[in-house]
Amino acid sequence: MHAGRHAGREMVGFDVDRSAAAAASASGFPVAPTDAAAVHGADLVVLAMPLPQLRDALRSVRPHLSPQTIVTDVGTLKRPVLAAVRELLPDTRFVGGHPLAGTEESGWHAADPLLFRDAPWTLTLEDDTDLDAWLTVAERLCDLGAKPVPATADDQDRAVARVIGLPHVLAEVLALTGLFGGPLGLSLAAGSYRSGSRVARTRPDLVATWCDGNQALVEALDDVLARLSGARDALAAGGSVLDLAAAGHRARMDWEHRRFEPVELPADREGLRAHGRRGGWITAVLRDEDEIRLLGMRPLE
Repeated sequence: MHAGRHAGREMVGFDVDRSAAAAASASGFPVAPTDAAAVHGADLVVLAMPLPQLRDALRSVRPHLSPQTIVTDVGTLKRPVLAAVRELLPDTRFVGGHPLAGTEESGWHAADPLLFRDAPWTLTLEDDTDLDAWLTVAERLCDLGAKPVPATADDQDRAVARVIGLPHVLAEVLALTGLFGGPLGLSLAAGSYRSGSRVARTRPDLVATWCDGNQALVEALDDVLARLSGARDALAAGGSVLDLAAAGHRARMDWEHRRFEPVELPADREGLRAHGRRGGWITAVLRDEDEIRLLGMRPLE
């Protein structure tokens, strides 16, 4: 867990993994001996652990949170996190978060001070989310150089099924299929195989937490299976995958070449959620006495 000083704010971390905590401490970062000590008196608590460990963590820190403490997390799927928080910390000012950054590596050795620079970061905004708490977290993320994206937990989980869960499942399948090709194929494997199967190097238990329980991933897999079946049938009949290749090429290039425009946004739930659904993010939260101005970017239509 990262800790230290940023933008004049004191930060402290805690990790159940003693070796990770020792490595962080040896690097000069303050590490608390317990989770209770880490969250005591904190104005913002960031939970960073695999989903199966979340409920125990919530129970553990619950007695040590002040009523004004804002709690956020960095889990991939937001619906199960939101359900756990509503059950175990019903009165907490919670804002679900999901940074879309990182590599297939994990642990303290994978830490990168620039990891979140220009990284999209979902911030869930439900009907019962404390809007001031949401704006506070968004402001901190902008300070990090990240790009806060407002979304409901449902919308975010449907989206990540196709851009996170699905790529991981496909990478695992590709890695296995390559092995079945025998030694010659593995010796000839180069950029395409390496790039396509890269994220199969991720810890399997983490991949499972990003995929399991997300029904939207079933729909994404159905879509993939239909497209693969179409390609298979075309080849079996002596046809071509040209149409599929052209459509895929166009989709990738359109994504890479998107253009954006700056906008000023209202500080209200519906306006922010609509901004997120359009692919927009927040670039600055400007506070002037009682007035709040939000600046953002969104794709040109």
